[in-house]
Amino acid sequence: MRKYDLTINSNSYEVIVKKVTETEALVEVNGQEHSVSINQIESLILPESIPKPPTKHVADSRQTPSAAPSAISSDAGVIAPMPGQIKSIFVREGDKVKAGQKLLIMEAMKLENKLPATRDGVVKKILVRDGDVVSQGQELIIIS
Repeated sequence: MRKYDLTINSNSYEVIVKKVTETEALVEVNGQEHSVSINQIESLILPESIPKPPTKHVADSRQTPSAAPSAISSDAGVIAPMPGQIKSIFVREGDKVKAGQKLLIMEAMKLENKLPATRDGVVKKILVRDGDVVSQGQELIIIS
């Protein structure tokens, strides 16, 4: 479920998206439940929403590997590789994880994608819940 506090033409709306399928969405608008038919779903990706790849540094041949700059920040996390829906989350905030460990399942284009931890660390924050619809490039889990 997701909750949105929206203002449209100076009117305030509290919208809770309870369930989304390919053909229908169940939403609550200012306390009143509505069933909404979905005619088409299209993934739009705005250029500013796509994460920029880390700057690549050309290593000096005299440097040791440990001197090379790190491409992962202290708040590195799991990013949605494509639009989809979260099906299962296998960890909780505070859990220790290893690089490659499966953290969640995301369904995209009728396929289940098992998304792994990007590195060893501790799950700092889980930014999604089961059933959430996510966009490509959206951060899902923060690992510190």
